[in-house]
Amino acid sequence: MDHCLSVNLFCDYRIPYITYYELSPEAAFEKSERTIYYGPSQVLEKVDLEDVQIFLSTYKNWFSATLINKHAGIFWGPGSGAGGEEIKEDQDINYSWGGTLINEDYRLMQYYGIVTNPEISRVELDVSIADSRGKGVPGEDIETLTYQLKDHRMFLFHWNDMEDDYKARTLRGLNNDGEVIYEDNFM
Repeated sequence: MDHCLSVNLFCDYRIPYITYYELSPEAAFEKSERTIYYGPSQVLEKVDLEDVQIFLSTYKNWFSATLINKHAGIFWGPGSGAGGEEIKEDQDINYSWGGTLINEDYRLMQYYGIVTNPEISRVELDVSIADSRGKGVPGEDIETLTYQLKDHRMFLFHWNDMEDDYKARTLRGLNNDGEVIYEDNFM
């Protein structure tokens, strides 16, 4: 009798893992899209951050950076970012951002997008420490994150907000000569 009870408790505890989670991040990504009737997307790049994987992808005229999280050491399930943002061809850079609490020590922040202007070959994101909220932040307190575009034209900036409490300030698109083609100031 005790043996049957322990088997039942084990099965009751694990059922959500069997029905909700997958054994691979790719399968979890596909399932996350199916649950919101989106896709199937073309995965352009997969960014592996150990317990989180980010799928940079496009579907029709939409782009996304979908998070897939590891659970219980072997299972994978949807995080945030399923669905997408519309690609507006009349804008040089289409972008979005978001933050997700992964665990008590890790809040993943991400700025991501797709570049439609073929002159732009590099994207930069200026960030400052979040305590520096005023417009008069000294230049030495601003850090520039750089992303060299690949053939798929998507970009991703990410950091652990618990370790690097950045405040995004400016997004830029530059050409091969370093000339600014696009700039959006957030402050």
